[in-house]
Amino acid sequence: MSFDTVPPPAHSSISVEAARALVESQAPEYAHLPLGQHYEGWDCAMYRLGGVLAVRLPRTADAVRFLLAETRWVPELSAGWSFPFPHFPFVGVPGAGFPFPWAIVSWLPGDMAVDVPLLASEGPTLGLALAEVHQVAPLEAPINVEQSIPMTARSEKVLRRVAVLGERGGPNGERLDTDAALALWATASGIPDPDRSEFVWSHADLHGANVLSMDGRFAGIVDWGSMAACDPAVDVGFAYSLMPGEGVASLMAAYGEATGRVDDAFVARARGIGLAKAVGIAMNAKPETLAMGWRALDALGLCLPART
Repeated sequence: MSFDTVPPPAHSSISVEAARALVESQAPEYAHLPLGQHYEGWDCAMYRLGGVLAVRLPRTADAVRFLLAETRWVPELSAGWSFPFPHFPFVGVPGAGFPFPWAIVSWLPGDMAVDVPLLASEGPTLGLALAEVHQVAPLEAPINVEQSIPMTARSEKVLRRVAVLGERGGPNGERLDTDAALALWATASGIPDPDRSEFVWSHADLHGANVLSMDGRFAGIVDWGSMAACDPAVDVGFAYSLMPGEGVASLMAAYGEATGRVDDAFVARARGIGLAKAVGIAMNAKPETLAMGWRALDALGLCLPART
């Protein structure tokens, strides 16, 4: 998701009637289940289907690739995952006036972490979940054009956004410590990137709209359509937007014990990714998203108090 844009308009065929017709014509074994609440995401719209399922409909032609990636890679790679994640009991084809593939997906309960951030105590739990996800990725694994990139390729956006946020400040009067942010970025971007052979399968979009929270407890990861081979520090860096800084520290400790990947260079890269994501999220006009970005900056230790 790009946090400095608005969602594209949804295809006009998306409706509860279309969802019902698709289920009845292609997955009649689920047709007895009632269709419920409608949720409008960035890439997909969803309608609850009974108590534990949902109908997932790509909102645009471009979003189809995310659904196809998710329904391919999650079943293939998830055999060793012990945390909650979506299952796909049915994948459908265009029909009933709807022009794209679609799916029936398991419904995971919980709130988005953008609304209910994870407690710091959940760091080890999320760290072990990421250790399960981060299997070594073969050279033929897909590449994410936003996340499978060198650190220096992020510099132009990071530096521009640091300058803007340094002038703008946060929603509660907090201020960005621009000197500390620039020093963090100089360290992160000065470290050699890992070799492609060290890349791992990654969620690659692990912000607070894709991580679930149950009263602050980690409750699962959704929306795997951006999955790709990345530096393992990428997903860990996203965690600054999910929980306080001490939680990320305990996440890294648990992740490092499970994988052996965490050293000073890894921590610096993860903090650099955290900054890159935080300044992008904090540019958003949506209040809850903007607040998540400033929470991430605070978790990185980059916030100064409001002037009195």
